Amino acid sequence: MKLLVDIGNSRVKWAFDRNASLSGHDRFTYTGGTLAELLEHNWSALMRPEQVYIASVVDAGTIGKLQDYIRLTWSLEPRLAVAEKERAGLKNAYTDVATMGVDRWLAMLAAWNKYKRPACVIDCGTAVTVDIILGNGQHAGGFILPGMSLMAAALVRETHGIHAHHETVPQLEFGRSTAACIRNGFAFALAGLIERCAGKIREEQGAELSFIITGGGAEQALPMLPDHYFLEPHLVLEGLSLI
Repeated sequence: MKLLVDIGNSRVKWAFDRNASLSGHDRFTYTGGTLAELLEHNWSALMRPEQVYIASVVDAGTIGKLQDYIRLTWSLEPRLAVAEKERAGLKNAYTDVATMGVDRWLAMLAAWNKYKRPACVIDCGTAVTVDIILGNGQHAGGFILPGMSLMAAALVRETHGIHAHHETVPQLEFGRSTAACIRNGFAFALAGLIERCAGKIREEQGAELSFIITGGGAEQALPMLPDHYFLEPHLVLEGLSLI
């Protein structure tokens, strides 16, 4: 039994892998100062795994806290996943794959393994990543933009007269308050990017994209997607299982 861990900038997600079947999915939200305490609170009762595999996009200090917990608690040396040039028919478009966040690679790998069709893979976390896979498994490239919380925080920090607002669901409507203008600006930005991606692939490849979405902010982003989408909450962990 393996423990698979996906640690992002604000959440830790995990599941157990028993013969390539995932179960026991769970998560918690953390900050740098609360990670050690929350690991003890959430993991102290977990069964001891045979091995731990980690997908991480965090800084060395944060991942170090996670690694230290695993070493001290289970006397295991966790293994860190990395992005690859090619696996299972999926080919990475990056010239230097070491510069790609491993979460993007794993989400694409899981999506390709499951659907094997032209796809737009969207991961909604602190940042939103959008990656295009062609019908032959070639990654065409992608985009990174700030998530809604990050975009709103930047506006509050860098502008005068815009203040923090409680988050609500973004809509494809004109904003009639500052809060609505911020959240709906995010909605239009993401919807416009997705529409342009679909049009470009349609024009260049004669193919229609399937939209596959994952990440903690996926539910909020669903109204910005075309009708033919697939919600896959555990893509990164599923990709981690594949490698």
